[in-house]
Amino acid sequence: MSDFQSFRTAVLENDDLQDEVMSVVMTATRNGSGLGDGIATLAKNHGYTITSDEVYAHADFLGQDGDLTDFELEMISGGVRSGGRS
Repeated sequence: MSDFQSFRTAVLENDDLQDEVMSVVMTATRNGSGLGDGIATLAKNHGYTITSDEVYAHADFLGQDGDLTDFELEMISGGVRSGGRS
């Protein structure tokens, strides 16, 4: 399994890591750039080695396992969790 896939799995299994990813996504969205570098840095901080190019190369990762996960749906919806937490 590639580090990207390992990191994706870790994110899907860890609510705190999901919050960190959402923070990077929201910051990059506000700034209009920095998503790839932000995700790559976050992954590195958690022991995974991925590049910003890999982040962009896997931009279609949502729903890779069939159905979208709750976290993937949250990313698409703009970061609002069903419990009202954003």
